[in-house]
Amino acid sequence: MNTGTQLRNRVAAIATTKPLEALELAKQIADPWFRCQALSIAAAHARDQRTRNSAIDEALRVANELREPNRVVTVSSWPLKALVLAGQMSRVSSEVERLLRLIATEPSPVRRADALRFLLGAVSPALPPVAGRVAREFASACLEPLASGKRNARGESHLETCLPGIARIDSNLAQSLLARLTPAGADRAERALSAARNVPLDELLPWPNLGAA
Repeated sequence: MNTGTQLRNRVAAIATTKPLEALELAKQIADPWFRCQALSIAAAHARDQRTRNSAIDEALRVANELREPNRVVTVSSWPLKALVLAGQMSRVSSEVERLLRLIATEPSPVRRADALRFLLGAVSPALPPVAGRVAREFASACLEPLASGKRNARGESHLETCLPGIARIDSNLAQSLLARLTPAGADRAERALSAARNVPLDELLPWPNLGAA
């Protein structure tokens, strides 16, 4: 039996050469998580705007079936990136605001940061004000202590990983965030910033990948 993962991967494998077949296959995936991803991959390779928009609309609707804020926002990053790649920036802005409102209801900073990392990757090629807004929300979640009062080690790790990409979006923000990291973390981040000077933004913040599964 084909799993959601296998079917999504099949969509990714044929989307470039058989976009309509890929779209029809995506619609047949039962699991909403993988159906949303597959629809977004198909949308990114659609050859006409009407088909692309219809697939993106369906993917966003399917994402809401997951209900938990962090899962909805994470998987919504796939159709959001399809919107970014299509250059539909006014809609990108409105969807970002909706998703930021939704993720704000997630009490766990770890889950918020996990979801916002994907949202940041999706909007990084978008207009600086939109990408910068997501970057600030992501950084805030990464640095927020856990409910127990302990440091958010996972969030800080995510922030270190993403800081070179954030620097491309808002260099002042990136510099201010360095001071919020531990000395060891700031040192690692400084080295990463230096090493990433000539690396394309989509390689620094590669999530989600609509070219492959």
